[in-house]
Amino acid sequence: MPIGLALVVALVLVLLDLPLLVTMLFSFNSSKSLSDFTGFSLRWYGQAAANPEVISALMLSLGVAAAATAVAVVLGTALSFGFVYGTRRVTRPIEAVTLSTLITPELATAVGLMTLFATTGVPLSTGTLIIGHATFTLVYVTVLVGNRLRTLDPRLEEAAADLGAGRLRVLHTVVFPQLRSAVAGAAALAFVLSFGDFVTSVFLTGTQVAPLPVRIYGMLRFGLTPEINAVGTAMVVVTVGIGIVGLWLQRAKTSKHQPKTLKESS
Repeated sequence: MPIGLALVVALVLVLLDLPLLVTMLFSFNSSKSLSDFTGFSLRWYGQAAANPEVISALMLSLGVAAAATAVAVVLGTALSFGFVYGTRRVTRPIEAVTLSTLITPELATAVGLMTLFATTGVPLSTGTLIIGHATFTLVYVTVLVGNRLRTLDPRLEEAAADLGAGRLRVLHTVVFPQLRSAVAGAAALAFVLSFGDFVTSVFLTGTQVAPLPVRIYGMLRFGLTPEINAVGTAMVVVTVGIGIVGLWLQRAKTSKHQPKTLKESS
């Protein structure tokens, strides 16, 4: 690698990772100082774990992320099947509108949903939060699962149909086994996006306990503390861990569940 390119890569890595590394470092500081590391301690993690507001916010974030992921996976997978197997003249406009979510500012979507709920008289609650998170995460599921669907060998489905398998049986025995890694990876991505979301959560959170990102923002009004660093570090560990698992599942070989190709069967 040329020296110039190596320096650019190193600079980018420093800019991306240095703030996280500093946050992690001072989350283990034995004192309240955010500029002088005086010693290693788990004091702030214990304090965060003993804070009922932090734990309540964490449980809410996990629950909302799990529910939003389930909704996004079901709807996103269904949409991907419609876009891939449906009539292009009908599905193309719908697909364009769906994918436009990727370039629409999240703030605009959140404000639009909040206005919709206010107009229809729906009070902000955990349910509206789940709807909001599912709205912006399902498009990622649609893209990932749809891309996998487009790479499947259609001859496998044709062969199964020639052998007398109905459409549902073809989907169950031929198509779905080849989508497991894509669906699992998409689910992991949706969970990470929902768990760490702030913008949508701010606008759609009701009077109940706020999600963890919103709770952290509220804690920052009283100043940055090592406890906040500890909570932030825990969030990074959770999201990065789930993200790594998702990438591994997305790239994992599905040979165990994937039907043999026609060439391999002959």
